[in-house]
Amino acid sequence: MLKLIKEAGVVGAGGAGFPTHVKADSQAEIVIVNGAECEPLLRVDQLLMVHEAPLLIRGLKALVQVTGARRGIIALKKKYQEAIETLTTHLEDGLELFVIDDYYPAGDEHVLVYEVTGRAVPQGGLPIQAGCLVQNVETVINVANAIDGKAVTDKCITVGGEFTARQTVRVPVGTSYAAVLDALGMSDLTGKVAINGGPMMGAVVSDWSTPVTKTTKGILVFPEDHSLVQEKMLSSHEVFRLARAVCVQCRYCTDLCPRYLLGHQLEPHMTMRGIKYSLADMEPNPSVFLCTECGLCEQYACIFGLSPRMVNSQLKKIYTQAGMKPRPAKDTTPIPMWEYRKLPVKRLISRLGIEQYNQPAPLTDLVIQSDLVVLPLKQHVGVPAEPLVAKGQQVTRGQQVAKVPEGKLGAAVHSSISGTVEDVTDRIVIRANGGGGR
Repeated sequence: MLKLIKEAGVVGAGGAGFPTHVKADSQAEIVIVNGAECEPLLRVDQLLMVHEAPLLIRGLKALVQVTGARRGIIALKKKYQEAIETLTTHLEDGLELFVIDDYYPAGDEHVLVYEVTGRAVPQGGLPIQAGCLVQNVETVINVANAIDGKAVTDKCITVGGEFTARQTVRVPVGTSYAAVLDALGMSDLTGKVAINGGPMMGAVVSDWSTPVTKTTKGILVFPEDHSLVQEKMLSSHEVFRLARAVCVQCRYCTDLCPRYLLGHQLEPHMTMRGIKYSLADMEPNPSVFLCTECGLCEQYACIFGLSPRMVNSQLKKIYTQAGMKPRPAKDTTPIPMWEYRKLPVKRLISRLGIEQYNQPAPLTDLVIQSDLVVLPLKQHVGVPAEPLVAKGQQVTRGQQVAKVPEGKLGAAVHSSISGTVEDVTDRIVIRANGGGGR
């Protein structure tokens, strides 16, 4: 089963994209399907739980079997009523639903494990250290497909934001953002940018030739002058300058930090205090590695719009380059205020100024075809895949075009269309023969 998952190129369908065959090669007591989907505006997981329920159950059963788990749990929000009703009719012995409130960031692995099991993942550790394997909804569906011999060739994404025909669609991996939007009737992108993923943790993309990868959850179109975009595009120099000049040590960033509330030794306000003078004088602070960059501190907590998240992110890079490593995992105990500081997503949407975009984005039957796909050899945690094809070679949809290097952490890559290989560098470019690549 693990071999089939590896050969299919399955990785986490959101976030960093950890190779699933590696993550599933462990002993767990509980397998949790992460259906929280806490990022505003995204609809992928909640819709897949409705439309692909049988596949989701099959994938969950497979993961329970391969890990030797006693329980399989699908965790989702109580507002996903259609998904709850649909999944209830498909549940089997040993599988169950766990319903949670609509708060941010309910989809954080450490948060979800504590919510579902009452167990605290060790600070700096992984859910498996609390006996849990956590997988994204689409990832689990891809596991079911892998067992049937189907490789990961398509990605389900929500296309939304300032886009009237908001919908959730399947597209071939490697399709450009521009091609996706053009297929949905949006060709004039003047004065607009995209956010890859959700508005909280997603990155701003201004290059419309950027390809959809295995981890893309959404393409959210925003005016380039939207406050959310402007904040995300601040330079690190400006972020540090503002932090030094403006931070008043109110500690709201710490009081609302989800990892701090779980008992981790992460206090963003102390990091902000530390950079008041200069990085050269600042005592190294390994706790920054505990930051998941959920963005709650910058987008909601800080009354001045400062970004402890970006400060932590930059310090991680500086410390890593200096050879500093995160501290070993350490047991932790959530603080009592945890239950009272959960941030409702509706309140977050209001603060972000995106209420007008918070509309349904139904999963459609539209098949987006692509004449050209660009497949990065690294769409996952680990090392890049090794090409198996050369320029000028004919390939078919589903054919493996890059493999996992021997003895390395990585994931295979498959062609999402049938066509001719045009280029092989750090990515494989394939053009469809005669147009329409599926």
